[in-house]
Amino acid sequence: MVEEITIKLPADLLELTGLSSENLEEKGLLIWILEIYAEGKITLSKAVNLLNMKVDEFLSEFHKRHLRHIGGPESIKKAQVDYDVANV
Repeated sequence: MVEEITIKLPADLLELTGLSSENLEEKGLLIWILEIYAEGKITLSKAVNLLNMKVDEFLSEFHKRHLRHIGGPESIKKAQVDYDVANV
């Protein structure tokens, strides 16, 4: 199930960022899922599936933002192993 929401933004914000409405939606979803993953509210497997991303791509985005996961894997390699085990 997908629930649609509306977010009101200043008219010049998209122009300032160079994002289209579609790109903003994708980027917003990525940032939100990175945040809830960092808080330990969803698993790595769930996060990558929601975003339709590979584990290494997701973790690259995660680490690029200097986020820390509560109780999560300490490396991309360890996360990939955890992901592979969970999806056997």
